[in-house]
Amino acid sequence: MSGKQSFRFFFFLILGFINLMILPCYSFQKKAIDSTLYFSEKVNNPKHKDDLIVAFNYFTNLKDQNLKASNYTHAIYNLRQIAIIQNKLGFFYDSEGTAIEALKLVDNLPEDSTTTESRIGIYNQLGKLYRQLLENEKAITYYQKALELVTKQQHQMTLKNNIGYALIKSGKLNQALIEFEDLHNSLADVQDPKEKARILNNYGVVQGKLNHPDALKYLLQGLAMREALQISSEVIGSYMDISKYYSETGDTIKAETYARKAFALAKETDNSNIISETLDLVIGFKNDSEVQLYKQIRNSIETANLLTEGKYASKKYDLTQQEKMATANLIQAEKEKNLKLIYGYTAILLGVFAFIWFLIIRHRHKKQKQLEVYNTELRISKKVHDEVANDVYHLMNKLQQEQINKDSVLDDLEAVYEKTRDISREYHDIDVVNNYQELLKDLISNYQSCETNILIKGISKINWEGVSETKKVAMYRVIQELLTNMKKHSSATIVVFDFNKQGRKLQVQYTDNGIGSNLKKQNGLQNAENRINTINGSITFKSQINEGFSALITI
Repeated sequence: MSGKQSFRFFFFLILGFINLMILPCYSFQKKAIDSTLYFSEKVNNPKHKDDLIVAFNYFTNLKDQNLKASNYTHAIYNLRQIAIIQNKLGFFYDSEGTAIEALKLVDNLPEDSTTTESRIGIYNQLGKLYRQLLENEKAITYYQKALELVTKQQHQMTLKNNIGYALIKSGKLNQALIEFEDLHNSLADVQDPKEKARILNNYGVVQGKLNHPDALKYLLQGLAMREALQISSEVIGSYMDISKYYSETGDTIKAETYARKAFALAKETDNSNIISETLDLVIGFKNDSEVQLYKQIRNSIETANLLTEGKYASKKYDLTQQEKMATANLIQAEKEKNLKLIYGYTAILLGVFAFIWFLIIRHRHKKQKQLEVYNTELRISKKVHDEVANDVYHLMNKLQQEQINKDSVLDDLEAVYEKTRDISREYHDIDVVNNYQELLKDLISNYQSCETNILIKGISKINWEGVSETKKVAMYRVIQELLTNMKKHSSATIVVFDFNKQGRKLQVQYTDNGIGSNLKKQNGLQNAENRINTINGSITFKSQINEGFSALITI
């Protein structure tokens, strides 16, 4: 497992823990406020990283519920929020995958104002992602796709601002300046102060890169508005842009001052990505040649890695910060070693448990088989004693009489033979592989007589080849038990077997119009239930006096 995968595993393990331990605490607030609006605010303006983690768990659970209920419009909104959270936490390719998942759901819905609004939001989110992944041309493409769908002026200006910033990052400064001059001329129409501050700041950035004299004025105006809004991440962005402006104009003292302001405020956010970015800026003012070389090499490596991963955007990646020190790499390697040991020991432990469980099951199965053999021997012994031995004894008495009626003796011998044959047939081995349907029909027909009519429904519709041999043997014996019970006790004139499939389950409904009884599961019925239980099936009995008897078998 790589360092990124290890971090990712434990990160989402922590998310699961927080989901169980922290999220229930917010349930008390649901009566007072709308939970979705509450957590959306945490996504848009997080005070700490915990806000994002708790919101991630909330929207993930809500998304699963909405997908299960086929409420796709709400599920799309949940996915968009999840993508924003993943982006802010630094999981860029996870964020991309989530946004694309939302876009696929939008594509499957009829086009209306709601789906159009969702599509615009997703295009904008993908544009931001690709800009962070240094794919500025791709970012501009998605911003323009969103811009083509937008009708509200406020949203148009936001997207133009995004396009202008992507143009700055791609080095197309003159095109970016045209965009921001147009936005600045329309600044009075911008109602959102946060967006107005972004326009002023970005306008100052592009002017600074083109050495225009008013650059600092617009940067400071943007900073003032952001400080008034008290949004830490936005203020940090202004500090960093002003620091870079002073660096480019040669005023390193002021540049370092604003860099340290950014770093100090970043530490309060507890966001490792922002802290790392501002720390890079501070380190840049160190005169140590080795520090400068380290920073240059590390930035080159990070950029190269980001571009390399970008070639595989269709896959899901885990993004974490690069280790900043060689000792940190050694610690990470030690963690991976420990994880491998843990996984190895866990695998061995699971293997031991699996083997022990196998032995227990085999022993239980063997014991069950022995019990079945023992019970079968008892039933055979009882039947031979009760049915055959008594008749043989009665026949012996007849033969001792002085006058013997040969016809009567032959009839009695034939009855003894038929009972012996029935006992043998009941307990002989069953060939369930070949022509099982006919085997069942033959079994049932043997119990039909002038007094008892037996009807069979649906047996030909069952695919018996798809039923395991163990289940077929159990089914045969249980039907045999039911028929034997009917013949001995019910006095039924009509018996019905109804075979049908319920999904992946096979059901057999037995019904007769016999005299019925108060159910007591003894002997035959108990044996039938035991057989069905051994194959993880179920059997239920219903009967009342003078209301017949029924059984439902499910395997």
